[in-house]
Amino acid sequence: MPITPSFPGVYVEELAGLPLSIATGATAVPAIATSEAAFTDATRLNSWLEFIAKVGTFDKTNVLHVAVRTYFENGGGYCYVIPTTALVEQVPLYDDITLLVAAGEDIDAAVATLCIDGASLFAIKDGPKDAPGSISVEEYVANPHVAVYYPWLVANWAMTLADDESTFVDIPPSAAVAGAYCATDRDRGVWKAPANVVLQGGVKPKYKISDALQGEFNSGKALNMIREFEATGPMIWGARTLDDTDAWRYVPVRRLFNSAEKDMKRTMQSMVFEPNSQPTWERVRGAIDNYLRRLWRQGALQGNSEKEAYFVQIGLGVTMDQDDISLGKMIATVGMAAVRPAEFIILKFTQDMGAS
Repeated sequence: MPITPSFPGVYVEELAGLPLSIATGATAVPAIATSEAAFTDATRLNSWLEFIAKVGTFDKTNVLHVAVRTYFENGGGYCYVIPTTALVEQVPLYDDITLLVAAGEDIDAAVATLCIDGASLFAIKDGPKDAPGSISVEEYVANPHVAVYYPWLVANWAMTLADDESTFVDIPPSAAVAGAYCATDRDRGVWKAPANVVLQGGVKPKYKISDALQGEFNSGKALNMIREFEATGPMIWGARTLDDTDAWRYVPVRRLFNSAEKDMKRTMQSMVFEPNSQPTWERVRGAIDNYLRRLWRQGALQGNSEKEAYFVQIGLGVTMDQDDISLGKMIATVGMAAVRPAEFIILKFTQDMGAS
């Protein structure tokens, strides 16, 4: 209860410490790569209109122009456009960036440096421009922080007329897919696979993809296919990373961990230089436990109970010894049972031969 002073003197008021809590940050904020001369530095764009104001006129033959258009048409929120050669230097300056988007550019150097364990960045790359009969995944490096999408896209609004013949301009799929990432995160959550999603804005895959072709590239360093179905239109029909190990095979699993790691790291900054003792450990444990409990209740973690869904460990003799404490180390161990997408739905039918 607040003290109301009534006489001269020294008053002591004891206040309960504010509980430590972990807030959920943005999960889908892309850095879109470009070699476009109009962008010499990182530029934040909140809408398609801001992009047009920046470049002046929409050029349907410009790869960046058509890519950014499909990004916003497919649900993308604010983003950054950054020169490809500056990604490594500039992306770390923006704490909200979570995605690297190729948009037709070669971002391999940035991916190798930035899309690593603990960095909380995920890359969306464009697949080969070749026709299905001649594509390969040999050029890609296995990486759980990267997903590749194939084929490139076309749209009626991106056609040119040359020699009296209409020609489609190839649209890199990564930007449209990044928009779908944003929309899926916003509507469902980062733990929902950004797949079985219809692409908007009049785009469609340049090549027809068969079940057999997708099966051929659905393991190892997988290509996530964009397919056109008669009943639904063009859809993202894959959610795999470039890592085929069981732990990091799926895009939503890797991105959920990226998001959780980033949220926890941001909040734990406030605990630097706090006493490395039991009261501090309990505040940390409680904050992480509450954060993971929210994820579990939202459907991000599997398990019938909290104990099945996650665990948090911290303390002397549990995650730390006296030497750790003497060196100023506070160590917490966190485990999450992430949900995985139902990629293969198998229906078993049997004919009931009823007795006559």
